[in-house]
Amino acid sequence: MVELGIDEKKGLYDEYIRKGVVIYPHGINSDFSGKCIAIREGYAVLNPFQGAEIKEGRLVRKLIRNRGSSLVPLVGSAVEPTTEEHIIRYCKMINKKGGEKDKK
Repeated sequence: MVELGIDEKKGLYDEYIRKGVVIYPHGINSDFSGKCIAIREGYAVLNPFQGAEIKEGRLVRKLIRNRGSSLVPLVGSAVEPTTEEHIIRYCKMINKKGGEKDKK
């Protein structure tokens, strides 16, 4: 018996699922990072993801867990692999720079 139909092809972004990523969407002066847990309808679903909260009147970058997911558009975006450790170190560096600006 011959089965007809199209073979399921591996998606372009499938290699990033369950891995840390930094996504640079086209036309946006920002990047998004976190663990890609799924690809849905052209979006990367990141959880945990790099986000921010306000503490003591200033914006603090951190890795956000257990508070939903971040959806990032993939069409036209550049994607590069990273690690959770790198994202955490990056957040600490940005927070330190922000604290130094506040002291001036």
